[in-house]
Amino acid sequence: MKLRRDKQFRVPERLYLCRGGTGNSMGSWMGRIAIRRWAIGLLFAGMAMPAPATKPLSVEQLEDLLAANQGKPDAHVASQLADVELTERVSPVRLAKWEKQFPGSKSHELLLRMADEAAFLKTPALDMMRIDAPDQETQEHMVALALEYVKTTLTRLPNFTATRETTHFEDAPAQEEVWGGGQSGSGWRSRPFGITMGKVEAKPLHATGTYSTSVTYRNGYEVHNEAAKAASGGAPAGLTTSGEFGPVLSVVIGDASRNRVTWGYWEKGAGDPVAVVRYQVPEDHSNYLVAIPNGTKIEEVYPGYHGEIAIDPATGTILRLSLIADLTGPYQSLQNAIEVEYAPVEIGDRAYICPMHSVAFSKVPVAGTTPNAPSGTVTVQTQMNDVVFSQYHLFRI
Repeated sequence: MKLRRDKQFRVPERLYLCRGGTGNSMGSWMGRIAIRRWAIGLLFAGMAMPAPATKPLSVEQLEDLLAANQGKPDAHVASQLADVELTERVSPVRLAKWEKQFPGSKSHELLLRMADEAAFLKTPALDMMRIDAPDQETQEHMVALALEYVKTTLTRLPNFTATRETTHFEDAPAQEEVWGGGQSGSGWRSRPFGITMGKVEAKPLHATGTYSTSVTYRNGYEVHNEAAKAASGGAPAGLTTSGEFGPVLSVVIGDASRNRVTWGYWEKGAGDPVAVVRYQVPEDHSNYLVAIPNGTKIEEVYPGYHGEIAIDPATGTILRLSLIADLTGPYQSLQNAIEVEYAPVEIGDRAYICPMHSVAFSKVPVAGTTPNAPSGTVTVQTQMNDVVFSQYHLFRI
């Protein structure tokens, strides 16, 4: 995914916040936000696989399951978690608590995978606050603060470097393997002589490796180190992302501000309550480009999309943002989404709001297949990246 090139949008003079029906105007907001290039590259291989049987649990139910297995061996805990599928989103604070309680490598991988798969689901009641929704004027003021924050946030950031650590997940299909001797007999119906057939069992979504790279932010642009080093010898081919340091904010806020934004709920934050609003961007207003493999070609589409934005109501600082593509025919069987979490980071002698964690999730047709096959016959593969940003340092030339 990337943005349409050479295009700017003006933040509209009116932004609507609604609770269903037509919203009220929030007055004018001056200025432009330039759309910077933002890309999520997709490279895929493999085949589709049938979904394994799962055990859906809410966050509260998983808390109970973990409590019942506290202190037990890693292998035992992992066996209890292997088929669990969460039905609600997990907060960073809650996930960090789970990872501290269950530090075993198998349990850690399963907890991380479950939380990332649930990143785009509803927030559990456990993490919501029972506070009345603010009045319309207050809602409009909070979103205006967020718009101003996005307009100026890139200019606030100094030149810096950071470490980007990515854990890559993907599924693997059941497939037949063929090995043995040469061809014999006559006619196309003849079986190869000496050929042995075997079957490789399907694997559900699983971690395939973790790799790190350095990211440099300089003069308002995100610059990636092409010589990325990985513990396994290099970054695996697959889903890659960039743009978390600013472009994604500009794109989503710019697109959403031309459409309706609705009140969501109050969410528990590290300190004061966090305001969560929902947005919806239709296809004809979208600047979000999805590149879809179609046989030997790449098809580019601009789908509509929706998601949530978590805002510090006092400052307009954006603390979490999600984007879920609304792909329509003939691509309705595909999926694409990204979530980014932001928090204060010490760079030099000052604190700045920077990305701390992101999740990218995608289901696309595998190489050589077509996305517009009849429904139910599209061959897709699931890939997911868990990305942690750390080791922020001032960049000096």
